[in-house]
Amino acid sequence: MKFKLKIDKKKAFKTLFGVLLGDMLSAFALVYILKPNEMISGGVSGLSVLIESLTGLPLGLLVFILNIPLFILGLFFLDFDFMFFSGISIVVLSLWISFFETLKPLGYAITHEIILACIFGGVINGVGGGTLFKYGASAGGFDIPAAIIKKKFNIQIGNVLLFLNCFIIGMSSFIYSVDKALFTLVALFITYQVIDMIQLGVGKQKQVFIISPEYEIITEKIHEEVGRGITYINGEGSYKNNEVKIIYLICSSREIVAVKNLVREIDPNAFLAVSDTVEIQGKGFKKIEI
Repeated sequence: MKFKLKIDKKKAFKTLFGVLLGDMLSAFALVYILKPNEMISGGVSGLSVLIESLTGLPLGLLVFILNIPLFILGLFFLDFDFMFFSGISIVVLSLWISFFETLKPLGYAITHEIILACIFGGVINGVGGGTLFKYGASAGGFDIPAAIIKKKFNIQIGNVLLFLNCFIIGMSSFIYSVDKALFTLVALFITYQVIDMIQLGVGKQKQVFIISPEYEIITEKIHEEVGRGITYINGEGSYKNNEVKIIYLICSSREIVAVKNLVREIDPNAFLAVSDTVEIQGKGFKKIEI
């Protein structure tokens, strides 16, 4: 566990901007759209809404307290840069929620039409979450244990988050109603679709080809920071007839952002092509039966 940032000041300021903007949007969607319509967001924020409805404790405080043990756990297993900005994000999200809760009149919602709340709440929450991931951070919460499980057991982050969120949404059906729980599922589906589109496309897995004279450095960095395996393909340039090494890998839509940033930092002129995959079978990927 090394407590040292590895990014430059310029990138740090960009990440901080992404944290402020992303958390503001997520908090706005939760306080002004989802919660007043008895829907919850995913993860710790959603769990905090349920606890608030039972105990009356401030929502912003609950979000902060419930994130503390998950943040400490992440420090031991995940990259410190990611955890540093995720820690800041946890504090910022809690403050934004408290700020909006203070401003919001009792019982107020931007819309009380449940379908509109699903759509716009899901979209705004998704833009907030996608902004956080794009700039190398998260709102903490269940993203942290999901990332740890992915790192240790190669279980996809989306699968872990789906399981945890379904458990929380199931709890909400007892506190609110089954109808509201189902509407929450619709809102979360929209949220995750928007997050994927912000990060690059809607496919769960991305196929990546990279051509660069710095292929060895790029490969090493992808192994270290993304944790994906790479295959070299021998190629030949048609113009100069020179031999080239083509980097080929498969990664998730969450990981493609990190891959693109690494390639851009090492070789801004590198050729990079990304496409969606339909089906993947083999080591490290779950077999699709249908």
